[in-house]
Amino acid sequence: MTQPYSKHSWNFPFRLTDPSSLRLNRMLFRYLPSLCLLFFIISCSIPTDINDNPLDYEATELLGFETPALVCFPAAQTIPTGPVTIKLFAMGVADLSGAYLKVQYNKSKLLYNQTIKGEFFADAQEPIFFYEHNSTEGTITVTTSFLGSDSVAVDGTGSLVEFQFTATSVGTSTLSIVRDSTGFTASDSSVSELVGPNDQPIEILGYTDGIIIAQ
Repeated sequence: MTQPYSKHSWNFPFRLTDPSSLRLNRMLFRYLPSLCLLFFIISCSIPTDINDNPLDYEATELLGFETPALVCFPAAQTIPTGPVTIKLFAMGVADLSGAYLKVQYNKSKLLYNQTIKGEFFADAQEPIFFYEHNSTEGTITVTTSFLGSDSVAVDGTGSLVEFQFTATSVGTSTLSIVRDSTGFTASDSSVSELVGPNDQPIEILGYTDGIIIAQ
């Protein structure tokens, strides 16, 4: 036997059929998804991996990443096959007057296009900048420094050089910062270096290579 429908007394502050109530309901249904999405983005904004932003000094410090460092940026990127750019930064450095940089790339997946001067020494008058590309070994060496007074130096974080390639095939490739000659070339044992105003070496405590995922 079907139970009779029981009536309850609901104390709404407004009637559901009231025009103002209907407008409020429509506004809630319209903007609620956007508000939920915004809350989700904000809650996920704190990076949990150095690859999220390797130049975020506070985040990398919390993760135990030491500086001074040489950092590829972006540290990881997913792209269609085609042009790709990676910048090499000096991060958290003090009294930097010059740098010798060496990187190696995957020749089978990346086609070298050009090397461009970075911005860290941009305030210097005619800073030294020259590079050499070895297509046989898939390496690029860069020398960049101030020209003139030995007292000239920069502090902080800034780009030293920009590398441009073309991703020619699908797959993962790496732009590696050379910090150990083992496994690279038998004839060239040079590694990346940073120096101060009097050509004294600056110890590099951290490295982040650049990873390219072509799809």
